[in-house]
Amino acid sequence: MLLNQRGNTLLTVLITSLVMVTVGMAIMSSTIGGAKRTEVRETDIDITYEGIKAVEEISAELVSQLQPTKSLNINQLTTGNINTKVSDFIRSDIIPAYQSSDTIKCITIVDVSSDAASNLLGDKCKKANALQYHTFGLDFLNTNLTRVYEIVVNTKNPDSEEGQVEKIVRKRIILSPIPSFLKYTLGARELLELNGSPHLVGNVYAQSLDISEDANYQLSNHKDKKVAAPFPSIIGDIYTSYDKDNYVKMKSLVDTNSFYPYVSSPNIKQDSQFTDISFDQTYNDEVGKVLNSLDLSLNNNLTQANLRNTITRNFLTDGSIFLPLVKGILDANVKGVVKADRSITVKNLVHGGVDLIVKGDVNILADSAMNIGNIISTGNVTISNVSGNMSIGNIIAAGKVSIEANAPINLKGNIVSFDNMTIQSQNSISSMEGNVFSGKDLTIQGDANDEGEEDDEMAFDSVIYAKGKTSISNLNISGLKGSDTSGQLILLSKGQLLVTRMNEFQYYTDESEKKDTNLLPDPSENIKPLQAFLYTDSDATLYGVGSLFYVNGGVFSKGNLTINAVRGKVDNMDRIENDLFSNQEEKLSRFIVHYNRDVLLSKLDALPKVESLSLISDEIIVQ
Repeated sequence: MLLNQRGNTLLTVLITSLVMVTVGMAIMSSTIGGAKRTEVRETDIDITYEGIKAVEEISAELVSQLQPTKSLNINQLTTGNINTKVSDFIRSDIIPAYQSSDTIKCITIVDVSSDAASNLLGDKCKKANALQYHTFGLDFLNTNLTRVYEIVVNTKNPDSEEGQVEKIVRKRIILSPIPSFLKYTLGARELLELNGSPHLVGNVYAQSLDISEDANYQLSNHKDKKVAAPFPSIIGDIYTSYDKDNYVKMKSLVDTNSFYPYVSSPNIKQDSQFTDISFDQTYNDEVGKVLNSLDLSLNNNLTQANLRNTITRNFLTDGSIFLPLVKGILDANVKGVVKADRSITVKNLVHGGVDLIVKGDVNILADSAMNIGNIISTGNVTISNVSGNMSIGNIIAAGKVSIEANAPINLKGNIVSFDNMTIQSQNSISSMEGNVFSGKDLTIQGDANDEGEEDDEMAFDSVIYAKGKTSISNLNISGLKGSDTSGQLILLSKGQLLVTRMNEFQYYTDESEKKDTNLLPDPSENIKPLQAFLYTDSDATLYGVGSLFYVNGGVFSKGNLTINAVRGKVDNMDRIENDLFSNQEEKLSRFIVHYNRDVLLSKLDALPKVESLSLISDEIIVQ
């Protein structure tokens, strides 16, 4: 009996030992496997970092080559050779620097500007050819140097690392002959002053920066007041041309939490190659193009006297001056081209497409639908639409242009005025499809005495140049909707820019910030963003207090730029302090600018020209 018990004990010990060994082996195997997985994960992180680092280094190298003395300077580039120049630079200066790398397998660059992606280096990086690319279908590639590229880096892990790990890192960039201000959500070449709580999604530029919790606003009696608001929010970085004192001040603002507490504070970075525009040269070039297209070449002598003389010489000296006037009023039954050697008044036109060429003023007063062709005048052009839809082609005036739309007006062509220009939309939606050039001040406004919701609106798909001051007030500005796109407004003012009382007293249905969408309104909101870039060669002041200012694009001042904004709903300027008291946190700002590079790719032919290409960084994708 004792022998049997000893045998059972021995068997139990053997089984227990076997179980312990098995468990031990399993633990060791798991530990080894875990270590291998950890090593593979570390390798994954390491080579992803190396890939991102490489595309950023390549971007920086390309930027350095865009300057006037380097290989990609604008004077050496044509629409036919730009891809060759870029690919040659990648082959000669970039790829050799990475050939000895144990983490970079291959590098290529892909042109996605047109309808189909094109790998500029062929099959040297085979995986790049199997990727899916978003292409842009740009239709001006034969006339403009703008190109959209993807830098593609295929990584590998070093031989000493565990596992076979590869990553594809892609960075999209835009090379374009555009001024630097179009790279930024908001900015100023001098002082950027952020009062209250504007919200900016994208990078910001400032030579110097001031931040205040108090937003300025004005009552209807023109009395200036202030209201407290949270700090500004920036989802992006702040760039500056390095100045020690300004940099120290900006860094102090970041370090002392002078920004909205619900997002991370921005970083301070340097833009040492900021490219300004030559406003006068660009204005003259673009006006010259419009006048040349209408047989009104002024040979770079853009004066009122020269335009008047040219209109008279080219159109009104052939002995065929047509004067169907009764007490200065044009006969409603005229057709074709009307020429007059004196001022005329137009009340109704039976036939569409009538061109008016007048030595004197043109006054149009419509109370029914009217379709007018081109208007060319040596004097002033005044248009008032009381009722019925009106459409007009080009308007060329040596004097002022004044447009008052109490009913819709569709301005289908370009407008050139050598004097002041006023466009007013009241209780209606009018539209502008061509480009606008004001020789002096420009005013775009609605009815200041509206009650209830704002119903004055202008829809634009235009580039606007104003040589004087620009004022926009008391109306909604929107993008002109096409079949599948929304139009854009790019406004450039040489004088001061003032934007006030936009979308006045309106607000979003859902006032809470969306943390997963960069604190932006829901896309389903009725209040849609304006697709626009606004620029002034001088100073600018913009308000988001009673106004609701929401832009996809950017705002920039060559001088000082002042922004005033609060968060939350505002119904009455006289009660604003009580309505907003401690009630703004985590509510949408009334001044939002969201950078949108697509605006840049739509109006390039009419944008200011510069002396070098700019590189605009877009998204990075890791696969």
